[in-house]
Amino acid sequence: MAAAGVVVAWLVATTVGSPVAAAGQEPGGGFRRLVVDAPRGRPVVFHHLAADSAIVALLAERGGAFVPAPVASLDLPPDTFDVVVAPTEASFREMTGGRAPDWGLAVAFPRLRRIVMRSPRITGGVDVDPGVVLRHELAHLYLGAALEDGGERLPRWFNEGFAALYADEWRWVDPYRLAWARITGTLAPLSELDRRFPESADPSVAYTQSMAAVRGLERRGGDPGLGHLLSRMRDGATFDAAIRGTYGLTLDEFYAEWESELGRQYGWTVALTGQQGLWIVLAVVVLALYGLRRRAVKREIDKRIRKEDVALGAPGDHSLGTEEWERYWEWDDESWKGEEEEP
Repeated sequence: MAAAGVVVAWLVATTVGSPVAAAGQEPGGGFRRLVVDAPRGRPVVFHHLAADSAIVALLAERGGAFVPAPVASLDLPPDTFDVVVAPTEASFREMTGGRAPDWGLAVAFPRLRRIVMRSPRITGGVDVDPGVVLRHELAHLYLGAALEDGGERLPRWFNEGFAALYADEWRWVDPYRLAWARITGTLAPLSELDRRFPESADPSVAYTQSMAAVRGLERRGGDPGLGHLLSRMRDGATFDAAIRGTYGLTLDEFYAEWESELGRQYGWTVALTGQQGLWIVLAVVVLALYGLRRRAVKREIDKRIRKEDVALGAPGDHSLGTEEWERYWEWDDESWKGEEEEP
């Protein structure tokens, strides 16, 4: 899934649907076809109305031939992927079976090898590149084709993180969100993102975390490593066994190492790069300056008090200080000296 918005727009704009939701919902009359030849005999067929011809031509150019690198190395049988560009909101809801949320831009149905996209004409001012959305959804289809079960054996975090990473969504993400969630204790453990993402928390954090986790796997063995992992699952291995056979550690060990790596890579340094972090830094600076000013004022007050104490004399010293002598000589009434006037 990828999302609508400026910063984390890619992370929640699409979703993976069940095959039942779109069963029988084929494009109606008047739809045109544009076929893009993808590698290894897997063409991508765009279904669209005449009003979207220019948009579809651009989509085909930007992402029609996209194949995730780890999947490209697998010997997959010939297949056909369909991309339906829904011209209206009503047709989008009908062809997705109501699966997509209001902000969803596209839905992938891996078992049906089908993607349903909202036409960019009807998405308003959503600041999302449709080509990135298309590549994200094609990645879901390729995972489904590679595992022949729609990718249902894959953990949710891997499925979404893989699609986001190879759609090149990382450059649109603020890693500080992930760092801030870790620091504040609101980040769900990766093991809890196996089947579903938290509904109460910010979904962009879960998607960013998933992308970062798959990125961590990619750093361990590159594209070939992820290709070997998928190949082992094609041969019947569980995800845990595939992780162990590819990277030499169990899934639980990977989760533990990931938590440690997360602490090193997404700490305060990253958290403070975001807008929220900058406001915190600014607040700390203001408080520090305020504290320094208070200390300076206090030092000045203490200095004046000491000066006055010197002028008045030490406690218990009843001799006249400088100011008292000055007052003495300025006093007009000398009766206080004890000298009474003659009767």
